[in-house]
Amino acid sequence: MIRNFAVVGPGQATRERLTAALAAAPDMAVYRIGRGADPLPVSATFDPSDQAGCRSLLDWFERGAPSGAVLLLDDWGLCFEQDPELDQVVEWIAAFGPARGVQVVVTARKWSELPVRLRRHLDGEATDFLALHGIEADLSDKYQRHDLKAAVGVDERGWPVYLDISVDGNGLTGAYYGPQRGQKLLSALLGLMITHSPQDLNLGLIDMKNSRVFDSLNPAPHVSFALKGEDQDELFERFQVGLEGELNRRQELMHKAGCRNFTDYGAQAGVEPLASLLICVDSAEVLIERLPRFADTLKALTSAGRIRGIHLLYSGDAFPQQLPYNVPEWPFATPPHDIEEWIEALPWALAGSAPPARPVVLPALHQNYVELKLDMLPPGAIGVVDEPYLQRRDVLVPTFTDQLRHGAIVGKPGTGKSTTLRTLATVLGDLTEYQLLDGPGEPLDPERHIVVTARSWDQVPPFIRNSLAFAVEFRLDDPATSLVDARQAARVPDQPGYGLSVPHRLHAQIALP
Repeated sequence: MIRNFAVVGPGQATRERLTAALAAAPDMAVYRIGRGADPLPVSATFDPSDQAGCRSLLDWFERGAPSGAVLLLDDWGLCFEQDPELDQVVEWIAAFGPARGVQVVVTARKWSELPVRLRRHLDGEATDFLALHGIEADLSDKYQRHDLKAAVGVDERGWPVYLDISVDGNGLTGAYYGPQRGQKLLSALLGLMITHSPQDLNLGLIDMKNSRVFDSLNPAPHVSFALKGEDQDELFERFQVGLEGELNRRQELMHKAGCRNFTDYGAQAGVEPLASLLICVDSAEVLIERLPRFADTLKALTSAGRIRGIHLLYSGDAFPQQLPYNVPEWPFATPPHDIEEWIEALPWALAGSAPPARPVVLPALHQNYVELKLDMLPPGAIGVVDEPYLQRRDVLVPTFTDQLRHGAIVGKPGTGKSTTLRTLATVLGDLTEYQLLDGPGEPLDPERHIVVTARSWDQVPPFIRNSLAFAVEFRLDDPATSLVDARQAARVPDQPGYGLSVPHRLHAQIALP
């Protein structure tokens, strides 16, 4: 059966593909319109600028070239530039030629060069992954799209099939289920990454079954965060708060700019840059079963949808019943033949090519591994507090008033109570109005602001506990005795200087004096 086809890709790649295809059919007589050396011996070649010669050849094909004749349009963009009516003639030959044994073959550098009407009569073939996305081999023309659309593979005729994450109003981009989903998912995500800058698109990756489906993507600057099922509940809860904070942050930015949705915000000049965020969740049912409250977060993210520039893509063995949504079907497409090569290579090739994605959640304070010193902080501050909802760190400044007069530093031995007292003394400077006691047993002067250290809260005098202007709760012997929150107290690192702040109820790190 005669098959017309278009080979799309860089010149050298299309030349190699043509050589292989035509060598497999030695009985075919090839007539070429193109410039430069022939891909292999042909019966005749006409330069596209030779309009008389090209027209003579095309007329011959229209009138009835013999069976076995092949019309090769080598570099469609160049040929069409020389003859703007070329598409109509070639369309006619492509439509009626195969019935009489005549074939049309076209090469092009990009899919967009080929007229839609002509495509109906041609099968498509990308030379490789980069050609599928219209990207040069040196990646010099990456990040050219801004529409959140990319090819996920090709259809049964070899033409690109696109995933558009911006079109669905409820924020659900789509879902793919089945044991072989990894390659199809990564083909789509790599396509989005090679065509969109991190300034336009960020990715959040959640792999609940530790399948490593997303592992290869981590080096790319698009990745804002990556979670795995093996991560601790504390980290997931931290991201739950951070994602809820991200929704609020985006809403506030749009409200401040007077914009009703993400599209309007992106079109407005002078606003803070805001990338779309695509959150990919593999095996969401495992996440919801483990942390039921995360279902509410996913619902909130989905409800916000593209209005806030957040989209969700689900994959797994089944869509979780706890989420009441109809998920768009995954487009049927075959990934490019060299996708496995690019799964490993592309994220590293993109590393450092653009400013990294904005993190949704900062690392926990004790994971910074930074020795905090007083001279690193503004005057009046004794440490920093962690604000996961606001996605930032704030300084911890003790503020004593006539109503909230006192302070306490509580924790088991070795947690940094005495050091914190020295830091506080350094910050306060003039201690005339303060009584700082390293232990609760000394005589107390109620006319002054009193700060004591203690091993447990029951050692802190009630009048101090009831008038706390400032307190730090380090790791306790028994977290159940926490004045802040027993669950959070159990998560305080058993390291000097890390604790919970009062009244903020946030994790804090105290500076060395």
